[in-house]
Order: sequence, then C-alpha cells, then structure tokens
Amino acid sequence: MTQQQWLIDEAVPPDTVAIEQIERELNSNQRGGRESFIQPQAITLAVRLQDIMIWDTKKWFGDADIRLDALVVHGNARQGDLTSAYVPKTFHFPGIQDQDRLPTGENGLLIFYGNALHFLDIFITVSRDRKDTDDLATLLSQQLQSTELQGAVGTLVGLAVASPQVSTITTAIGGASILGNVAYQVLSKVTGNTIGLYRTSWLQYKDGFGIGRHPQVGSHKVRDLSFWYEIIREEI
Repeated sequence: MTQQQWLIDEAVPPDTVAIEQIERELNSNQRGGRESFIQPQAITLAVRLQDIMIWDTKKWFGDADIRLDALVVHGNARQGDLTSAYVPKTFHFPGIQDQDRLPTGENGLLIFYGNALHFLDIFITVSRDRKDTDDLATLLSQQLQSTELQGAVGTLVGLAVASPQVSTITTAIGGASILGNVAYQVLSKVTGNTIGLYRTSWLQYKDGFGIGRHPQVGSHKVRDLSFWYEIIREEI
C-alpha cells in the first residue's frame, strides 16, 4: 500500500525505550505467577477537537460544504469483533465560508469517548463534502473483506487476550497505522480534495495516553486549517 502523507504527522513507532517500558509494565502486572496475573486496565477517555478554523475554502464564489472524518484506534478490542478496536466518525458542515470556525458546540467536537488500552491513535481528515457519500464507518465496513484491512484489524483483535506480549502490542500499533492509511485512501476516492490533516499515536505506559491539551499553547495550523484538541480522562 502507498504510504499516505499526513500534513501533521506526530505518530512515532515505539522505540527501544518505549518497548522496554511496555515490557516492564507487563512484567510487573504478571508478578507472582500466572494465577495472580492482573490485566492492564483500560482507561475511559474523551477526545475533543476545538477551534477548528477554515481559513480558505478554495472556492471562488459562495460557500462550501466541509466534511471532517476522524478515526480513533484504541486497542481495547473484543475477541471476534473486527470493529471493536476502532471508532470512525463523520461530521458534515454545510455553508462554510473563508475564515469560518466550524460549529462544534460549546464543548468542542467529540470524536471519541470510550475505553482505551495500550495505545490511542488519532487520524483526522478534512474534505470538500459531496452529497450522498457514505460515512467513514460504512466505507471501512465495505473494506473489511480486503486482505490488507483484515490483516490490520486482526492484529488489533489479537490484543483481546488475558496476557498480551510486547510483540503483540507493537504489531497492533503497526496495524493501527495501516488502518488509518486505509481510511485516508477510501475517503480520497469518494470525497473532493481530501486532506490527511493529522495523525498521532499515544502509548498508555510511556505517554499516559497523551492526556491534556495539544498543542499546549495555541493551535496546530497548516495550509488553510487550524485546530487544537484535548484528551480527557473520565474521573471516577
């Protein structure tokens, strides 16, 4: 598969330090023998996009319809359920003009709310909307029979075991990257001027899932788009 070019690419494969950290955490959970194994705990998170500005719609006259697709891969899969490890969302914004802020409500645009385990990968694309196109969830479901997507999703479902190995987790992170690129590809075929805006990957052990504001100050701005986002942990 052709590697997609993301305008902002903060996804870094786990390096030696990250892999050693994962291994230490998994080993500490298994201390005392198999009988006392403690499954790493999933964390309930919300991911919200904020202040999404369209500085130039690239349309000479009138307004434009904008589509934003988000894919969050969270690693908390269920055995036998190929769609349980990722959450695709599609949002439509009609009548957008230059320098408009997308109407996302007081609390921002919620692209994920659920339980994450081991890692959290985020992919965001923005397109000129076309009428009667399927949402991202439907587009991905139509690809589930492909060898490429089945392989990627299979690595994610492989996490749904009692005691995952480090290699299982790192392989699943690679599968998440492939899944994000597939989403980019299928969107580019059905929407106009698709932009692979942003992708990132946060590890549970090394990064604490990236909980907080990103960037810490200001906004990501690239081409004619700007935004920031936050990852929030649900407090018990």
